[in-house]
Amino acid sequence: MQENNYPKLHNATWPGIVGKGQDSEPVISFDTMLEMTSAAKVGGVKFDGIDIGLFNPHFDVENSDDDGIKKLVDK
Repeated sequence: MQENNYPKLHNATWPGIVGKGQDSEPVISFDTMLEMTSAAKVGGVKFDGIDIGLFNPHFDVENSDDDGIKKLVDK
């Protein structure tokens, strides 16, 4: 398997939210996005991490404190 050292390959969470909602497909939960990202592999290369979109419904900017952010990052 070829090692991917640079650039780091990250997935984004916004596709689980944008274009989804009541009149469309359901939003993909943050936990499901993490599971799909960790399971994804193409040609033996996996994602190195995830870029977290800090917006609803995955993250409530208006009602979050430092502990809420830390819990999200720890996932």
